[in-house]
Amino acid sequence: MTFAEYCQQNSDAIYNAILTYLPAKEPREHYTMVRDYTQRRGKYARPNLALLWTELFGTTKENVFSYACGIQMAEDWFLMHDDWMDQNELRRGKPSAHKLYGDVFAINAGDAVQAAMWKMIHEDSTQTPPILPLSGEEYAIKHRLFEKFYDIIMVTIEGQYYDLKLAREKDITKFTLEDYWQSIHAKAAYYSVYGPMQLGAIAANKSDTEVAEIKKYGEKIGRAFQVKDDILDCISTEATLGKTIGNDVLEGTKTAILWHFVKNSSAEELELVKNIYTKDRTQKTAEEIKNVLELFQKTGSIAYAEKLVDQLAEEALIEFEQQTASLPKTEIKDTARDAIRSMAERNS
Repeated sequence: MTFAEYCQQNSDAIYNAILTYLPAKEPREHYTMVRDYTQRRGKYARPNLALLWTELFGTTKENVFSYACGIQMAEDWFLMHDDWMDQNELRRGKPSAHKLYGDVFAINAGDAVQAAMWKMIHEDSTQTPPILPLSGEEYAIKHRLFEKFYDIIMVTIEGQYYDLKLAREKDITKFTLEDYWQSIHAKAAYYSVYGPMQLGAIAANKSDTEVAEIKKYGEKIGRAFQVKDDILDCISTEATLGKTIGNDVLEGTKTAILWHFVKNSSAEELELVKNIYTKDRTQKTAEEIKNVLELFQKTGSIAYAEKLVDQLAEEALIEFEQQTASLPKTEIKDTARDAIRSMAERNS
């Protein structure tokens, strides 16, 4: 089974579980906004990584299901807020929430999704009559799951801070590749990839050491995932990607592509792009964005990023094989392997 097929297999159950926490009630207009991004149905890669990794380590999906749904709810309210912060105009092929409803209503709707997320997590973490009380081992696992989930959420918010801070640095020569890795660690590597994998491992009662080891391959594939996202922002289309193309240039986001360009462009090319990046988003023209993206191609910066994705994906797979060598050869293991590949090979 491919990872895409695995996601499809679980998507309806995840979606329906989330909707039970986002009721269609009064005030109707408000709850229409609250449910909007959820009803647009993302790919559900994050929750399915949690489900897949708990099966990989020998337990059932039910043991991590609420936390998998929580990760998906987090994505929806993060995006409602982030789209406004970054002034993204499209999300999953439709106008962003702040464009449809206005800034204040979109942010308020995102807050409601976050509140519902914590209710779902709370109800999974506590047992009240008539449900049997948790055993000592079950309680310990629930505690570890909550602590991991909370850490994922907080570190992701820290990642947004780093991202926003970098975007506000107008001089594109004043950031390093390490600055980029720091900014994407939380939003791409941890929250999108190895954090969900670790939730799955915790639900299977793996030791803290075993859970920590997942980062060795998860962080690499998370980096590849984000670099690929940066590439798609340069070369894809709005119809394929479901969001604005060239948004990184519009917003001033610092990427590995931009870093390579700064190091490899001519003085004239660098000066041209520097001047564009000093402008506010509303001042940048479509022609300027097009010129920057063409220069990224010309200087080999996109090709550099593509090689980086391939290298990171290969290293992640090697590490995964080493860590899981003792696990039996199963269809679930094949699907996990495909998940690692697909995170780097995606086209949307």
